This record gives sequence, C-alpha cells and structure tokens, in this order.
Amino acid sequence: MTFQEASEFLNTPHSTLYRWLREGHVPAHKLGRQWRFLRQELEEFRAQGPTNKAAADLKALAELLRTRNLEESEMDHLSTSPAQLATNLIWDALDHGASVIHFQPVVAGHEIRYRTRDGLERLTELSPSAFESLDRQWQERSQALRSPSSRRLILERELEADEPSEACHRVHVRYQKLETTAGDRLTLRLRPESRFAVDLAAITRDEGELETLRRWAHAPKGLVIFAGKSGSGKTTTAYASLMETAQSGERVVFSIEDQTAFLLEGVNQIEIDLDDARQYRETFNAIFESDLDVLFISSTFAQRHLELLWGTALNTAESGHLVFLQVEADSAADALARVQAAVSRPIADQVVGICWQELRNDEAGKRYAAYEFLESGRDQQ
Repeated sequence: MTFQEASEFLNTPHSTLYRWLREGHVPAHKLGRQWRFLRQELEEFRAQGPTNKAAADLKALAELLRTRNLEESEMDHLSTSPAQLATNLIWDALDHGASVIHFQPVVAGHEIRYRTRDGLERLTELSPSAFESLDRQWQERSQALRSPSSRRLILERELEADEPSEACHRVHVRYQKLETTAGDRLTLRLRPESRFAVDLAAITRDEGELETLRRWAHAPKGLVIFAGKSGSGKTTTAYASLMETAQSGERVVFSIEDQTAFLLEGVNQIEIDLDDARQYRETFNAIFESDLDVLFISSTFAQRHLELLWGTALNTAESGHLVFLQVEADSAADALARVQAAVSRPIADQVVGICWQELRNDEAGKRYAAYEFLESGRDQQ
C-alpha cells in the first residue's frame, strides 16, 4: 500500500500516521524516499495497535464521566462514541466549575486538566490516538477564526425541569492549539452564557445608574464611551447596553470585536484582528454599507491604530448613527481626553455620555461595578 492507502485503511489522518512512523509503532518499509505498507501487517497492527488503545481510553473516559455526573439508573445512556464524548467532556467541565480544559502533552499522550477556582484539577490521561479522536470532533464541528489553530464552537443542551435556573444550557467554546516540542497542546476556554449578566438591571445597583445607561442605549445617535482599566467589567456593561438596544428588534446592530466574549442575540458580531488596519477598514466599510443603525467597536491595545478606530467611530456618530466605543482609561475625563487626542476634530458635540467603571468589593465581599458617569449636556432627542 502507498502512504495514502495506508492512511485510509487505518482511518487515521496523515499527521498521525507520520508520527507512528517516527515512533516506530506502525510496520512499514522504505523504498527510496517512499513509504510502502503490507496489508497483512497493517491488519495485525490495527487489531492490536493504537486504535484499540484509543477505544479502551475512550471507554474509560466515558465511565469516568458517568460516575461524576449520572445517577445509577441513567448510566447506560452515556455514549462512548468520540462525538458524544467530546460534547460530554465540555459539559462535565462546566458542571464542575471549570472555565478551561487543558490537554497537556506528556510522555504517554495527553493529560486532561480542568481550571477551576481552586486551581488545576487533573481528570485523566489519554493516549495520542484517543486525544486525536476527540480533537477531530472539535475541529469538524467548529468554525475557524484567524487560523485553523484558533476556532470557535457553540454547544447547547436541554435542561431538566428540576435543574436550577442558573444552570448552563449554552456554551461558547474557544479552541486554541499550539505545537510544542513535546507535542500538540490544546486549550478549550469555556464561556457559559448563563454566567454573564446581559441585562442592565442585573449589573447596576440603583435606579439612577439603570436609568442613565438605558437612556444612553436608546439614544438616536451619538457616541457612548465605555471606559475603565483592563478587567474592570466594561465589556459586560457594553454588552448589556447592546442587548438593551437590540431587544426591540427595530434597529440594525453591528459589533467589531477582537474577540467576542459570548454571543448576543440580535447583534451582528464580527470578529477580526484589530491590529490589522487593512482588515479593519474593509470590515468597517462593509458594515457601513449594510444599513446599520448602531455600531459597537471593542477595545484594542494596538496604539498605532487608535486614530483609525476612534476616527471611524466619530465619523459614524456624525453621520447620524449610535456608536458604542470601548476605551482603556483611568477615569471618565481621561477617556474623553484620550479619544479627543486621537482624532482631528472636536468630539464633545457627538458624545452622549461616558461610563467609566471599576470593580469593588462590598461589605459581604461580593464584587460590584462602581460607575462614574460623564454626560453630555446637549439634548439627544
């Protein structure tokens, strides 16, 4: 058999077959620079080789998930197929408080570890072939982002009637694979929708804050700036405001983001590399031709492109649209000064308001957003 025929016969990708050849696992013969395979040897290899090890590992993983999640009467319903296991593993991680699943390359394959609030929790270890079986499922069911090694997957499940309302039914999975000297390393970041407040009433502490943010979200045009330091929660406030704007269904809402935190119903979210000025211009022009009403531009650390991003935000507001802009700043006044310094003309007449925030702890130790508002005096109506 040729290399291609052997790959098809063993039902394994080329990369896996090459690795088996390097490690001396699969019987093969070199003719010049070409690999050739004997069918009888491959049949014996398939009967007792890595494919059997993969099946045993996947069965063991299914049993482990069963004991962690299901009642005795439900045990027979947990599948050992790679497709179902790839899904069940993600739900198991979420149900046990994990935000990240790590597949760390080790000598014998890959170690699965969950990132929880208590640190890294080791789950089990998989052989290379078992890992590749699961990895193929995630690759086939996901959408490539900027490169094949960065992907996105959305999973949904039905909740039982007696499950708590905060239980997750939809999760946004961020797939990232890196090639290391020890082998491929896979990271799955889990973003459950149920753990994000997408309603302004849920993230504000008093009626005044709520009324202000709602009024800004329904402004007919102008510039609304969400500001704060990194990790201050400004993305959550911006998303909640976007949802407030989009929920009526009467406005066409777009976002341009470096990385979406999670999906927003009614918002046309576009994920691009904000460091790429050409890609940003092309995306912005396409959106502008799509009859938009509202545009959200997320923050970026690409200082050399801020003039471009903030300049197009101002242009959009001046042309009669509502624009939400996310800015890294030390105060509301600082946010205004930074945007003004990056553009060539006054912005005060276009500003609806600026919301600066930081996260604090209350007396019970619970985190909350403390807001500072800077509001325009002009009549937005």
